[in-house]
Amino acid sequence: MKHYFTMHKLSFNKETLFYFISFILPGLIFVSYFFYTHNGILTVDLGQQYVDFLAFFRSNLFTHPLKLIYTFSNGLGGSMLATDAYYLFSPFNLLLFLFPQKFVPQAILIIIALKIAMAGLTSYYYWHQKIANYFYVLAASSSYALSGYVIGNYYNLMWLDAVLLLPLLIDAIDKVLAKQKNHLTLITFLLWLTNFYTAFMALLFGLLYFLTKIFFIKKESRLPLFWNYLKCSMFGSFFNAFMLLPVFVEMLQGKAASSAQWSWGFQFPPYEQFSKLADGAYNFHEMQEGMPNIYIALPLLMFTILYFLSKKINWQNKLANGLLLSFLIASLFWTPLVLLWHLGQFPVWYPGRFSFVLIFLSLNLAIDFLRQHEKISLIQIGILAILALGLAIYLCLNQGFEFLTQEAQISSCSFLALGLLFIGLIYQKTELAAPFFYLIVELELIINVVLSLGNLAYQKDSDFQNFAANTNQATQYLKMHDQGFYRTEKTFYRSDGDPFTADYNGLSSFNSISDQRVLNLLMNLGFVNNSNSYNNFGGTPITDDLLGVKYYLLPNNDIIPLRKNKQMKYDNPNHRIDVSDYAMQKKFKQLLIVKNNHALPLLFLSPTAPKEIKFDPASISNNQNLFFKQATGKKTQLFTRVIWPDPKKIGVTGWEGGWMQYSRKKHAQVSRVIFNFRPHTNDSYYLELPGDLDENSAEIHVNDSNLNLSVRDPDPRLINLGSQMQGQRIQIAITLKKNDLNLNSANLWRLNTTKLNTQITAFKRNQPIFSQAGLKIKSNRFATKKAMTMNSTIPASSNWLIFDKGKLLHQNKTLFMKTFLNFKLVKGQHQITLIYIPWIFLIGLLITIISIIIYYFSIKNTHC
Repeated sequence: MKHYFTMHKLSFNKETLFYFISFILPGLIFVSYFFYTHNGILTVDLGQQYVDFLAFFRSNLFTHPLKLIYTFSNGLGGSMLATDAYYLFSPFNLLLFLFPQKFVPQAILIIIALKIAMAGLTSYYYWHQKIANYFYVLAASSSYALSGYVIGNYYNLMWLDAVLLLPLLIDAIDKVLAKQKNHLTLITFLLWLTNFYTAFMALLFGLLYFLTKIFFIKKESRLPLFWNYLKCSMFGSFFNAFMLLPVFVEMLQGKAASSAQWSWGFQFPPYEQFSKLADGAYNFHEMQEGMPNIYIALPLLMFTILYFLSKKINWQNKLANGLLLSFLIASLFWTPLVLLWHLGQFPVWYPGRFSFVLIFLSLNLAIDFLRQHEKISLIQIGILAILALGLAIYLCLNQGFEFLTQEAQISSCSFLALGLLFIGLIYQKTELAAPFFYLIVELELIINVVLSLGNLAYQKDSDFQNFAANTNQATQYLKMHDQGFYRTEKTFYRSDGDPFTADYNGLSSFNSISDQRVLNLLMNLGFVNNSNSYNNFGGTPITDDLLGVKYYLLPNNDIIPLRKNKQMKYDNPNHRIDVSDYAMQKKFKQLLIVKNNHALPLLFLSPTAPKEIKFDPASISNNQNLFFKQATGKKTQLFTRVIWPDPKKIGVTGWEGGWMQYSRKKHAQVSRVIFNFRPHTNDSYYLELPGDLDENSAEIHVNDSNLNLSVRDPDPRLINLGSQMQGQRIQIAITLKKNDLNLNSANLWRLNTTKLNTQITAFKRNQPIFSQAGLKIKSNRFATKKAMTMNSTIPASSNWLIFDKGKLLHQNKTLFMKTFLNFKLVKGQHQITLIYIPWIFLIGLLITIISIIIYYFSIKNTHC
């Protein structure tokens, strides 16, 4: 009896130990890379977007939770529900609250490592039910947790929840097919909750997997099983209606509003995908314009191939899994299937975002082969050798991919050879075969992590921490000393998501779910933008005044010397010289606050109702002037064209019969055009550049200050040349980077700031005062002597309810500037209240509650 209990105790301890290893080792390997290289975790979108969302989430979940429904930190103001569903609702994010705000980057590293660790644990749990050998299961689970998809997308941490939940989903489907108790409803709910985007991919794969299995079940059982699967999946989906409905509506207003161009072609030559099987098959180019990440440990890939060469596995199973595998492989490069997996939109960066399901299926087939305990024949080994040799030759001779370094080629070929030697000489021939195989796989995974992550550049954690500390100090000061309703901006930016990190109402945003009307407006007003981001670069005093930018944060160039790790970086400076004309408000060690006394409130009375307008896509100055006219009703022309002075040409010649068109002289070391002029007024002067003139075509210096010419989409923009410079020289030096330079679409403008300030001051004089708290905006009591329109710079939404002294008002159908809500006011006394009611969220919440009630009374006798 004592022997019995001792054996069971040892068995229990051994079982627990391997579960622990499956969890701890993948996460530890990942964390160790950053520990030993001293790299920060922040890179690309994690450092430029997600960290801002997570900082905002940590700051507001328990203190200002209504901001997670709607916030003016989201661009010009917008719903956060779809953003929450895409970026923030992973339960792992609650770990942020265990760390101080300044340690958000370190907290993110821990969160990512835990998700990777959980992917190892859940896949180990699933595959251990198939085979008893701990080491083969550990090899597969580690390969899944540290696969090319995970390493290549670790910074897209919101996608990793689907990776760790996928094995549990497939396990639940297997139990549905076996008519056993399962948790399909719960897993489906968790998938949708943590990230609806990858949830769609995982659930679509789950459906395909279910269909490949159900045809091996007796005909009379198929329909009941399918109904049970469908019922459990639908309940899990309806439980999440409170998030999915808002997501659907906001997607229609955002990304889904733009259409993808359908074709029957390939995204790239299919054979090139073989290069992504190599160790270290990843770099910056791959995340932007490369191919999907499908890497798994190469020895395990050989077992996947052996599945189809197996004599013990029947041809029907091989056919079903072969069709599914072929479908997934074709989805990597065939355009119709690429669009299917990505909800009808081509992925902007990060191709093949569903490839984790292909990796899982490949490893699952390898496990299915290993459970057969099949003796491998010389013919099977010969086929494997030919395929391995072909892959090795392709990887070694292919010079078209930067990531195929010599180290990557040597490593890949070495592990192909080791895999072959293991299968031919060691597999099933010794008790140490499985541990040896596990060590081979683990070593390759470590090498792949080092090679892949070594190809990326990383931001310093201290850069984010210094930025967050200093900007939050400034914005907290503003909240204490001015509790009004206004916007704040900066003459620099760390990322387009800065308003989230510093918790202020700004103009910039970087969000995959963006309001297309806001994007179109800001594009036509000259702000730097692309399909999912925009920032304050391109603004003028006109847009500052009309959009209610009351305060600016500027670098304090007179700072007391600080330690290097405490210095704030003023990245991406905005060449807005005229901002220095605003009144000084407060000085901090590293930042200054200036106040724009002419900024309008975010809601203001206008004498005229909004009209249908037409923007001029080639003239930002005309569009900004149109904005002023629509807001104030004044037919004032604020921009005056300045005649280009005669240029000084160095190493260039003008085109014959052309105007402002130049070509590089042959053999000229420097080709430059210089314009000098002296302003006749102290107004603000601007250079209007066409969209095709960027940092690749020219370099521009204004009075020896280098201008940032980088653009996202090729749209025209205004660049401030100077202000308060009457009689002083302004020099514009343009250096050619290409053979030709065409400036005939470039213009010089004088913005009459004196007239602007005078008219805005008069217009602002009797405007009501608004305050905002939570989802409510309220005005003081005011009177109008005639019927007027209350315009705003708040993006229009049917979720806004508008009351005037308790009486419900209706929004005008014609939007102000094609974007903003507005409404009519009659003559008399007024007090305006706006309340944001997320109707779709409430409807979804009602559906969720009803679904839970139905589930409770109808699923008692089922296995969900």
